[in-house]
Amino acid sequence: MKKITSDDIIFAALSLFSEKGYDATSVDEIARESGMVKASFYKYFQSKEELLLGTIALIEKLLNKDAKELNLKHQLPAREKLRQLYLIALGRIYKNRIHLLVYSVPLIGSKEEKIAHAIDRLEHNLSSLMVDFLIDAYGESIHDYAYDIVFVVKSMIINSFRMSDSELSSTEHQTLAEFIVSITDMLAQGMLSPDVQHQIMWGLDSGLYEDSDHIWTKGRQIAYVLQHMDAVLKQIELDEAIQNEHMQILSRLQGELSEQNVETAHVKALLLFLEQLPALQEDCKKLKAILEI
Repeated sequence: MKKITSDDIIFAALSLFSEKGYDATSVDEIARESGMVKASFYKYFQSKEELLLGTIALIEKLLNKDAKELNLKHQLPAREKLRQLYLIALGRIYKNRIHLLVYSVPLIGSKEEKIAHAIDRLEHNLSSLMVDFLIDAYGESIHDYAYDIVFVVKSMIINSFRMSDSELSSTEHQTLAEFIVSITDMLAQGMLSPDVQHQIMWGLDSGLYEDSDHIWTKGRQIAYVLQHMDAVLKQIELDEAIQNEHMQILSRLQGELSEQNVETAHVKALLLFLEQLPALQEDCKKLKAILEI
């Protein structure tokens, strides 16, 4: 009898996640799909969240392996390599709906933040690979526009899967990849035209494509802390008047932090009020550290 490995469990989970979604898939179902009992599952992963982190890590590993092998196929034209990279992305990431998992996980704890961070890194890694292959296909002059093209390509892929009533077949993957390459050709040709000045939306220095070491941006960190504070206020038992007052102050804090020019004094005053509630002290401390105030 074949020994079950952690990768076997991951692939079983991926099948269930893509079919039912992360939230609707139980550890019991994952264990059964893997050919084991629930108790055995915990010998490999301590929780479903840890399994998901392992899943994302494996997909990133396979993505990099596929891309490396594709790069070594020197006989292939650069445009064909780009098409095959799109196919790899379709099969490794979007088919499994990995890009959507972050929105289905309740992001209120450190484990969930790790999941969101891991998915961000995977998407960032894919974007970087696409940019490299775009430059190979269209030359170094496409570099300034490459991130805009990647944004359009990813949007097309996501919408194709979202609009499909059923899982796309291998033939449909091939057709979609060729279609996307055709659109990429048109975008590249238009952007490189000397007759038209194009607005760059997603440059290398934009928040969407920060260096991988800094991808967990301040804005994202702030958003998750505020989300956690909102969840805490809704869960703990407070006098209704006190709860409403704290919710209003939190709303004002969210509004203040969404402004382009943040008034530090106002933020400090709002945090000073909120941190009087013991349940919010840790989150207030996190916000001060993120904002460096």
